[in-house]
Amino acid sequence: MLIESAFFKLSDYFQSVESPSELYEAQVAFIFAVAIYQELQNRGFPYLLPYIQFEKPYPIESKRGKKLAVDIYFKIPKDKLPPEILHRWSESGVCEENWIEVKFFGGAERKGSSEPKTQNIGMVLVDLLRLKYYVREGGRYLLLVFNRKPEHYLAFIRGDSSERDYLITLLEPGEHRLSVDLASEPKIIWNTINRKFGKPPDQNIELNVLTYAIKPLLVKGLTSLADVSYRRSREGLMSTEPAYYFYLIRIMEYLPELTTKEH
Repeated sequence: MLIESAFFKLSDYFQSVESPSELYEAQVAFIFAVAIYQELQNRGFPYLLPYIQFEKPYPIESKRGKKLAVDIYFKIPKDKLPPEILHRWSESGVCEENWIEVKFFGGAERKGSSEPKTQNIGMVLVDLLRLKYYVREGGRYLLLVFNRKPEHYLAFIRGDSSERDYLITLLEPGEHRLSVDLASEPKIIWNTINRKFGKPPDQNIELNVLTYAIKPLLVKGLTSLADVSYRRSREGLMSTEPAYYFYLIRIMEYLPELTTKEH
């Protein structure tokens, strides 16, 4: 569980961000790549750094004939590792090829206007669709990072007051069967998907996902008892410390024999 282990170190890395308002998605992808490399280094494999790539083209072209790229790609060179290591990693679900999309929602640090919550859902769905349809096999991950509660950036309730159950399920830690009925979504989500992905092959998206989460915990006995943490920005102004929420969502595609036995 290399990528998952790197994920659980992200909150420590984000403590070193001096000016949250200057944090953008590309930097979040870089931080996660560094965390993956650090995990490899801790296990004695620092020479695997060249196998972590940014903007690697997907193996399958989009319907429009364009070669789209994934944010982070990591390939394990099987010929450079001992067989016993490969066996252990395989037993814990490590794949040879790993495709990672990154989404960072941090606009609250830069603007006072309201967030396009419904459109943001479309962006999340675009990444899930790319991972589902542009990769035949391997590890497929979506990293979501919020500097506020996800409700600040995503519309969990539709305009007709119905809940987006799939969104609640997606961010719930654990293994889930996800069903997204695009027919029930407004035009703004369809427009986002068509622009960034194209027309989905199906209106109902079915996914098996495994979600990991890191959230702020308010419990007794914390190292800091202050209600609100403050940090001095580079401009010398005092600002509140963002409360980061991290979610690593892995799309699971089981072997046929395991699917028959367990499901």
